[in-house]
Amino acid sequence: MLTPDQFRVNEAWIAIRVNEESFFVQDEPFDIYVLMDAGSCYVLGHVLSRAVDGAPEEKDVEELFQTAYQVKNQWAEMLIVTGSSPADDLFKKQAEQRGLSTRTVNPSDLKPIVGPLKESFASDFTGNPT
Repeated sequence: MLTPDQFRVNEAWIAIRVNEESFFVQDEPFDIYVLMDAGSCYVLGHVLSRAVDGAPEEKDVEELFQTAYQVKNQWAEMLIVTGSSPADDLFKKQAEQRGLSTRTVNPSDLKPIVGPLKESFASDFTGNPT
């Protein structure tokens, strides 16, 4: 189990899909991925992805990393992902291009860090309380 107090601010960023089920925009299913700081739980930014595509557009993930850099004024040391999906692979590729190491963990290991965000998303955005 990973907790925010195990990380210094900006030591590690987490890339994760925050919605459990796709949400619909004009009858099309979408997923939302965030990049967040593991130590502070601060959301650095997000990207939308059509669920049928399986991953966000590469240019959108690249822009997300640039936004995160502008917010923090430095790169993290590591990127944490939760699997080997096309989206995870895309985030890992962008991280490695910027010199970040990558670490894959079980999604349940991140619950203390990303759980509140996912719960908030589920209740506030989709209207489905958890």
